[in-house]
Amino acid sequence: RLHIQTSKIVKASTQAAMMEALMPELTEEELEVYRRGRNAKSHSIAKNASVMDYRNATGFEALMGYLYLTNQMERMMDLVEIGLNELKG
Repeated sequence: RLHIQTSKIVKASTQAAMMEALMPELTEEELEVYRRGRNAKSHSIAKNASVMDYRNATGFEALMGYLYLTNQMERMMDLVEIGLNELKG
């Protein structure tokens, strides 16, 4: 069950939906990191997602990586929680 739940969350479409919900919550700096990740040239092809979902998910992952590398774990967890709560409805 855990694997199934995890698989749903790490899908590009789910990450893209989370990112859409997070947009109003982001600082200017976070938005810039997201945009840079989203717009970066991809060297792989989206396997089971639309190109737009794949790019938005890549931006989400770039943002999470940035927060992790800058030791902003609490902020990262807050954003993930907001995104997950938005998905639940």
